[in-house]
Amino acid sequence: MTKFDQLVSQLKNISGIEIAEYEWRTRPNGDFGTVQKDFEIDSDNGSDGKQDRAFEGSVDIFTHGKQMLTVAAVESVLEDVCSGSWYLNSEQYEHETGLIHREFVFQLTDEEVPDPEESGG
Repeated sequence: MTKFDQLVSQLKNISGIEIAEYEWRTRPNGDFGTVQKDFEIDSDNGSDGKQDRAFEGSVDIFTHGKQMLTVAAVESVLEDVCSGSWYLNSEQYEHETGLIHREFVFQLTDEEVPDPEESGG
């Protein structure tokens, strides 16, 4: 499991919001969000190949109302997985949908992390 996989898994476990990786085929009725890698920001090459790399990505959440517990839960997951390598990039009210859209930007490496399901935790 990579750090990105861990991030996706933890975000999908937040109560009260549905999260999809990259996009929704049909937008859910309740609060929802997406998580995605946006681009590679750094890499370390050697031994005829890529040894390590880092990505920048985003988490977009769309809520009906302020939903500060949901926002706090998303921020907690980002802090847990990405440490201090994340920030709230924007927050705006969307008149067309009546939703508040928040975009969080994160950076993380492509490193493997222990899978809690495989270790019994």
